[in-house]
Amino acid sequence: MRRFLPQGVMVFAGMLGIAAATAHAEQDVTKIRRKFDLREAMLRKFFNEYRCPAERFAGVFVSEADSHQLDWRLLPSLAVIETGGGRTAPGNNLFGWANGKTRFDSISEAVHTVAAALSFGSAYKGKDTSGKLKVYNQHADYGAKVAVLMNRIAPSQFVDSE
Repeated sequence: MRRFLPQGVMVFAGMLGIAAATAHAEQDVTKIRRKFDLREAMLRKFFNEYRCPAERFAGVFVSEADSHQLDWRLLPSLAVIETGGGRTAPGNNLFGWANGKTRFDSISEAVHTVAAALSFGSAYKGKDTSGKLKVYNQHADYGAKVAVLMNRIAPSQFVDSE
């Protein structure tokens, strides 16, 4: 026994399918906004307080930290200590990498390179943030200075552990 839907219902269902397909096909991917990340806003505020040119790259810092399983506050803190967050960063070297001798094509490249080195470099791999800082700069008070800045960005009790 065949059952038939009333003709109007079938036409309406067909129109819905066409409308859904058309809406999907016409979606402009350049207008899709990425999800708001509070960490990025916090970094912008932090960089702004220190009048850092790196403020424009807050999203890059968060993204690279996530990609390399680093505390998202580490790289911005290093950048502020080493170059004032980009105020004195010849060759886009925000981090004083290789005693300031390395040149990068862009700030984004510098953030990516240093994040990758701190995550996968043989001297840093497998170390927690404190251990990485001891390798990064051997001065006795360096790690404490970085920790103070990291806590200015966001207190550690509000940050997921590594």
